[in-house]
Amino acid sequence: MTVSVIIPTYRREAPLRGCLAGVLAQRHPTFEVLVVDQSPAHEPQTWTTLRELPPHAHHLRLARPSVTAAVNAGVRRAVGALLLFLDDDVEIHDRDLLARHERHYVDSGIGGVVGRIVNAERPADLDRPAAGGSLGFLSMNFDHPHPMDVPTAAGANMSFRRELVERLGGFDERYTANAFRWETDFSLRVTRAGYRIRYDPEARVVHHYGTPGGCDNAHLLGRTAGSHVWYEPFFRNNTYFALKLLGGGDRARFLWRLYREHVLNRGFASAGPAFLARRHAALLKGAAGGWRAWRQLRTGR
Repeated sequence: MTVSVIIPTYRREAPLRGCLAGVLAQRHPTFEVLVVDQSPAHEPQTWTTLRELPPHAHHLRLARPSVTAAVNAGVRRAVGALLLFLDDDVEIHDRDLLARHERHYVDSGIGGVVGRIVNAERPADLDRPAAGGSLGFLSMNFDHPHPMDVPTAAGANMSFRRELVERLGGFDERYTANAFRWETDFSLRVTRAGYRIRYDPEARVVHHYGTPGGCDNAHLLGRTAGSHVWYEPFFRNNTYFALKLLGGGDRARFLWRLYREHVLNRGFASAGPAFLARRHAALLKGAAGGWRAWRQLRTGR
């Protein structure tokens, strides 16, 4: 099976070069690499790396930064029957990462695979291997040694059948900016189509979550002034996700948890009234944007 490795990248330099080195060292007999680049500029060393890619690796440029548009562009260009998506700030030390993903697809019931994602900045939580219930995707742990079926994949290290991605219409480009929940959106559509998603702890990468660039997810649970700007699309994407894919009590529980964890958690509550006013303003603007995106989806605009 030919594997197409799709790496969306935005404003990353040394991490991207390291990721590419790990991918290009893979022992898989038939694979291609698609670097979908949304960066306005690069360091000279990165340009050299991209210009000197081997024939089975391709550098694609997108003018508008969007992780969902980038992965869809990669899907359209890909030739492989298996699509492996990697973040541009992961390290790969295993030369058989592609093979570890591929081996699961002999089971026709497997629609996707998510590999182990080791957080480079903090130790693993090995005692929390699974999350249950209809909102189990909110408490996923992708760094433990137990293979199992899971409700969602994570974009840092996940694969899907190309045929399934195309049949489900690709990734929803209404998730914008930090694009929170884009992988869970697609994962829910995969499982609701009757397929399973398998977690493989042997398909391992090391993820540098706090690396500048990309979706700037270092702002998650942040208390800086810049975090309020980042949180507005975060609330927009989560509101859109809840309206699109959750119903009834699940939607209410999801939104309440969103509020308690990202607006009025203990740390934020102690930050003072000015901070809370700005975080609530980001919530209101983001929620309104998510509602508009959902209305556009429903009306076909």
